Amino acid sequence: DTVPVTPENPGKPGEPINPNDPDGPKWPEGTDENSVKRTGTQTIHYEGAGDKTPSDDVQTFDFTRKMVVDKVTGKVVDGGSWNVTSHTFGYKNTPVIDGYHADKREVPATAVTQDDIEVTVTYKPNGKIIPTDPSSNPIPNVPNPTYPTDPTDPTKVVPDEPVPNIPGMTPSTPTVTPEDPGKDTPVPYNPVKNPDKVTTVEGKQ
Repeated sequence: DTVPVTPENPGKPGEPINPNDPDGPKWPEGTDENSVKRTGTQTIHYEGAGDKTPSDDVQTFDFTRKMVVDKVTGKVVDGGSWNVTSHTFGYKNTPVIDGYHADKREVPATAVTQDDIEVTVTYKPNGKIIPTDPSSNPIPNVPNPTYPTDPTDPTKVVPDEPVPNIPGMTPSTPTVTPEDPGKDTPVPYNPVKNPDKVTTVEGKQ
């Protein structure tokens, strides 16, 4: 007679195949649960965004097969075939975190075999707009806004970002489009010139 070995009913190498016959044939090596079921795992690690960092994204797939053991001889008569040789996980969009930009827009579809796959997505802080005086010195006690992250692409920041309004000063540019999302952009400001005085004629304006 024969007995199937499946993930639900794996063998127990070294133990009797028939519990009622302790001196009878034993389960052979290579019939335990790991021999008929193996799990391929894809883990995406996220790092660099402080307490905003997403938790790991873990996807798994079970590779299974069915074996057959001869109950009389205790030998494997059919090693079986795995259900599939590989499995492809779908792509994963990288979460958008405002104030940070990622090094990957998405994790592409990846084929996993019975080995695990690990991918790391790293976030870095976005740069800031730094108002400066005409001598390129940062102006104290004024806003230094951080670039907003592009809501459609976590690797980029929003273009044409308005610069801060500083009373009594005029910026050299009304908006900023950073070339490097992690690099600060200095924006020179000039003092507003006093308006021309109104001249009077015969004591009248």
